[in-house]
Amino acid sequence: MLTLVLLAAVAVAAAQNESLPRPPVPRREQFRVIYEWNAIDFEWKSPEDRETSLNTSRYIPRNVLISGINFYQDDLFLTMPRMLDGVPATLATIPVSPVDTAPKLRPFPSWEQNVVGDCKALQFVQNVEVDKNGIMWILDNGRVGTLTQNPDPKCPPSLVLIDLKTGKNEMERIPFPPDVVNPNTTYLNDLVVDNRDGDYAYITDNSAVDPGIIVFRRSDKTSWKVRDTPSMSSVSEATLFRINGTSVNLPVNIDGIALGPQYRTEDGKIDRKVYYCPLSSFHLYAINASVLRNESLGKVGDGALRSFVKDLGTKASQTDGMKMDSTGLLFYGLIGNSTIAEWNSTVDFRVGQRTIARDPNYIQWVDRFTFDSKGNVYVIINRLYNFVKNQVSLSEVNYRILKSHTGTKSYVFGEDLTDKVEPQNAAATPAVATSLVLLAIAHLLA
Repeated sequence: MLTLVLLAAVAVAAAQNESLPRPPVPRREQFRVIYEWNAIDFEWKSPEDRETSLNTSRYIPRNVLISGINFYQDDLFLTMPRMLDGVPATLATIPVSPVDTAPKLRPFPSWEQNVVGDCKALQFVQNVEVDKNGIMWILDNGRVGTLTQNPDPKCPPSLVLIDLKTGKNEMERIPFPPDVVNPNTTYLNDLVVDNRDGDYAYITDNSAVDPGIIVFRRSDKTSWKVRDTPSMSSVSEATLFRINGTSVNLPVNIDGIALGPQYRTEDGKIDRKVYYCPLSSFHLYAINASVLRNESLGKVGDGALRSFVKDLGTKASQTDGMKMDSTGLLFYGLIGNSTIAEWNSTVDFRVGQRTIARDPNYIQWVDRFTFDSKGNVYVIINRLYNFVKNQVSLSEVNYRILKSHTGTKSYVFGEDLTDKVEPQNAAATPAVATSLVLLAIAHLLA
């Protein structure tokens, strides 16, 4: 009788497990080119406006470089930092679904909101992020012409917010205080958004004289900067970049940043890992978001973070942009190797890195990544090494957007443990069935 009961228990548990839905296995595919440009052009108000802009050097095609990329609904948002003169718009959109291999860019929110010298308009956008609530976070450095002899710091470095859900595209501009962000030396490079506790942004400032991470708290519009010289500065052995026979020396500080999934600490609190690296470095570093949120550390100065920073190990080459998906998978470029790589953050970084694409012809300087709502990842390739050396040839393809299906979404849509409630559904049935069987066995043996 006891044997029959045990067999019944196994059968019940097995039947219940079979009835549970199994997560689909993501369909992976190779990266492929969906867009490419020799030079970037725009949707002008009129042909005459374009001609006038060319004649007055308001538009200099070879000076327009795509750097950042992000996604919302039917659009990809692209950033064109005004490192040189002749960039008529610094933020623009193209369709997610290709209708042309080299589409013209539509300035966003409008031409008027991209006018150079108007401090109410966007001046120098390096990167943007769109959070899970449809809010676009825009890094506007303010200072334009950073690769020219005389950069113009007329407008203050700011964070600009746009609620994309309304369709009105109204901009809320929050200038950073000068004691946090020096308008003459800052270079707001990239950011991640943490939609917890009133929303935070963690922003890399690869200033040549004061690199660090700027923390912005949206609830009260407060910001502070934290620093750690050993992990946020360029190192001499990584300043030389070699791509397809071209060499360029770039001693650039903290650059790429990514945000990991939420997890519970040993004391039951919820935290996240922030990953970052200087452009001119081979190392990847991590720090807890809870540490960055400690406003008092911003007042201590350099060295305050030293005991909290973890060196995860080295990469095969330098990395510019990187991005985490909703499952904790990090996508990043290896510039000198013409490679796109990934790392599952649940595995030791020193042994868990994996090459997922390599092509010296099509993958020439990986910049930024984004995810759409259908499980695709996009990456900007921009041959930045030619741009900084003033060797851009308009007879060649200089900018590409590559795409691959991964089956995942952006980190901003990762599991929210603050709202998690233990589900009362079929997943608990096997445990319940087993408990009932154990009670039956106890009854028989009594």
